[in-house]
Parts: sequence; structure tokens; C-alpha cells
Amino acid sequence: MKHTLFLCTLAFLGLSPAHAAPKADTLDDLKKLPITCLVPDWLPEGYHLKRVSIDYEDRDGLHDPKTRGFPSYNLDYRNGKKGQFTVECAREGIGDRNLDKDERAEESQFETKRYGTVYIIYFPPGKTGVKDRITANWIDDDAMQAEKTPDPAGPRIKGRYHGLSGYGMTVAQFEKIVQSVHPIREKAADTKTSK
Repeated sequence: MKHTLFLCTLAFLGLSPAHAAPKADTLDDLKKLPITCLVPDWLPEGYHLKRVSIDYEDRDGLHDPKTRGFPSYNLDYRNGKKGQFTVECAREGIGDRNLDKDERAEESQFETKRYGTVYIIYFPPGKTGVKDRITANWIDDDAMQAEKTPDPAGPRIKGRYHGLSGYGMTVAQFEKIVQSVHPIREKAADTKTSK
């Protein structure tokens, strides 16, 4: 009965059910994008994908207002408590992610097979224990590496920078997640961490 009443209300307002709520983006939608989208293959127990968002707001260099902007995406994984892992991407205009509002924050780094050295900053300081926040430097994907030219204003069409952040987890857990990150259309990366 409630469903029928809802549909009648939409019809009265001149709306179709498609206008009722926008369709949520999914991981399958990421696979259709012409850019590299990074996803983790390993997450600590209890983590689940909470949100996928895709936008086309980046219109830099596009002069035709009818042309869709360049795609970007964001991922949000959570454990239902304080634990969170996020992935964001940007085509250009990136800032320094290795800054923290607390001057006591500590910096470190680790090596990955695919992305080289990953620099992180975290708080509270100390290698052990759960951290309030862990932020990694931007990671270049393979397409970004291929599109880099001597001209800093050169075109970046398919290449993206990817920002990885963790909240309510240990540095070791964050490193293991980052080690497992891979393009969504490829087989998962080796999740072994160097200790």
C-alpha cells in the first residue's frame, strides 16, 4: 500500500520513479570509466564499501558546455566504528597531502612494488597503536606516468593522481591496504607487506 501511495504521489507531482532518488554509483560503474580506478584487495576485518561516487565536474580546458567533464571518483570503506579507508582521485590541481594540522604528527615511508615509495603522515605519533588519521602522498597511476611531458601544463586525459587515507587503524594495517591497491580492471596485487 505504501509503495502504491508513493508512486501515486510521484505521478501527481509529475515525477517518475527515476526522479525519486538518484542511482547510487557502484564498483561496476568504475569499471566503465576510461580512467584507472584503484581499489583495495585487502581491508581489515569488518570493513565494507560504504560509498562510491563518480563526478564529471573537472571541465578544465573544455570549451563546449555540452561536453561532459573529465571523470573522477571517490571511494569510502568503513567498519561501522571509527575505522575508515578512502580513495580520492584528481586529474590536476593537487595539493600536498603530507601535511597535518597537528605539528606533533609523524612522517614515515614504505616501499610498494607498483607505486614505489609511499610517504605517509599520521597522528598520534609512534609506529604502534591505532592512529586517528594516516594520509599518503598522491600516487600516480600508469596512465599519468605515460602522459607526463616536459610541459607542466601538458594534457592529462586518462592519467589520475590517487590519494589514500586511513582513520582509526594502525600504520601496519594502512600499509597492507596500500600494498593491495590495484586498478579495478586488473587482477589483485600481491598483498604481502615488508616487515
